[in-house]
Amino acid sequence: MINDFLALELPMQIFWGLAIITSVFFVIQTVMAFLGLDADTNDGAGFEDVEMEGLSGYFSFRNLVNFLLGYGWGGVLLQNVIPNLMWLEVVAVGVGVLFVVVFVLILRQVMRLSTDNTFRLENAVGLIADTYLRIPAEKKGTGKVMVAVQGSVHEVDAMTEGEAIPTGTKVRVTRVIGAELLEVERV
Repeated sequence: MINDFLALELPMQIFWGLAIITSVFFVIQTVMAFLGLDADTNDGAGFEDVEMEGLSGYFSFRNLVNFLLGYGWGGVLLQNVIPNLMWLEVVAVGVGVLFVVVFVLILRQVMRLSTDNTFRLENAVGLIADTYLRIPAEKKGTGKVMVAVQGSVHEVDAMTEGEAIPTGTKVRVTRVIGAELLEVERV
């Protein structure tokens, strides 16, 4: 096998060498990303390349591996199709660039799937809630409401300006008062 490799012309040795070495790095990066051990990231998710603005987001070790992977395998697989070495180099560079672009586009699509499910009380304004504990009239005390925000139900203290609101009554959240208090009105 080593004799076969040494019998190749130098450009093909380079293509094969890059293809094999970068394939190993690519497999290691992929396994590390799945295990959360990805050293190329700040947050362990593997998406730092696509969050940066401009072209600087395309220059990373991960994208270098992707480029060399495409370049190496492009040269190896197209050697019999493109006999002219200069054109083979040009096409291999194009395949390498294509690998980087496809990888970045895939990561951008994956990032669009992620959502921020952090509970923010201000997201409850305008929603309908159920009175859980009686709410005293004219802001003379607090009761509790159960309100569904971003797909989860939260129990939150509530006040009202109008008449008292008994348990089980539907209310609308009108505004947020303080850090953990809602103002509500009957629906």
